[in-house]
Amino acid sequence: MSVVTISDDETLSHMRQSLVMVPLVRFSILALSAICAGAVVAAGPTWELLEYASSVDGTKPLKADAAFVADGRAKPLVVVMHGYGGNRKNVSLDLRDLAPRGVFALAPDMRGSGDSAGKWDSGGLDVHDILDAVLAAVKRWPREIDARNLNIIGYSGGGGNAIACMVRFPDLFRNYVSFFGISDYGGWHRSKGRPDCNRRMEATLGGGPDDLPDVFAARDAIPAAGNARGGKLHFFWDEEERACPPAMVETFIARYREAGLSNVAVHVSRKSDTVRWKHAYRSSNRDLTKADDLYLPDVLATKGASPKLPAAGRLVVCGYVVTRKFQVWIEDGQRGQVTVEYDCRGKQPIVRVVENPRSFKVRIETRSPLAALP
Repeated sequence: MSVVTISDDETLSHMRQSLVMVPLVRFSILALSAICAGAVVAAGPTWELLEYASSVDGTKPLKADAAFVADGRAKPLVVVMHGYGGNRKNVSLDLRDLAPRGVFALAPDMRGSGDSAGKWDSGGLDVHDILDAVLAAVKRWPREIDARNLNIIGYSGGGGNAIACMVRFPDLFRNYVSFFGISDYGGWHRSKGRPDCNRRMEATLGGGPDDLPDVFAARDAIPAAGNARGGKLHFFWDEEERACPPAMVETFIARYREAGLSNVAVHVSRKSDTVRWKHAYRSSNRDLTKADDLYLPDVLATKGASPKLPAAGRLVVCGYVVTRKFQVWIEDGQRGQVTVEYDCRGKQPIVRVVENPRSFKVRIETRSPLAALP
């Protein structure tokens, strides 16, 4: 008895884009021939479209592609974030590669990108939409997703999203994987690594970091690096990286370590290496597929419990922070930084603002959308 694995082909990849409402299993000619011959065929990944809405401002529809082997077994969720100015189709190859390796892969379009509605806001509420995508996926596919094992990876601007999630959702994900990411959007703007992205950022936010320091403070994760206590951090870049200068990520990592934290893996490729983490999607730099072997063992490792923050501590809030016990919002989440102290050892969390030099209006809620997770 022969077993043939169904593979993806380009023609049916285009069909998936036009028939996204229907779960698709795509067949190669070889697989179809095998079926006709009576062979047993091992099912390939199912592709489905997820539509959801922002729980903050109601923006909808927001859209994401999901790829997974529909076997009824709970799998780690891996969110895959596209880059600055990109869309979910840019990372469709990631989903095709990751799903057969035993994960539930989910690629959202950020608000205002691809097929998602709304206005993209360059590291503002678009990051919160990632949380909403995760909760919507867990609710829709409860038998296919292990809600105790949630993870995120991202490229360039998507790597910046992964870093933002490290500090804004510090007990949501088990692994945070950033490829040539952005830890400080003001610093990135000043580096002039991508003048085209600077223009887009200014048009979206209304100016640059010198014009809008409070807006860019909400998009600077470096002072909040000590928040990232819930999961493991992976960083990838090449020594010749120029578009997103690694110095800002190195500064983030230094701050993380200054906070007494060490659950981080830094992967830097050199000119002499045969495998390079050069700035691209894996569709044009297939070396990036080799990174899967470096972070997937952490993703696939058995998890006994969900990530947890210390029962009491201090957090730097960049626009907003959402934990499993409470959330803190600076005005509309689009500006400012404050520092809070929290204590969750009693029946109700106690959270208070201890540093707020710019006198922002701060809203503290002792409930959280993440409370629904195990």
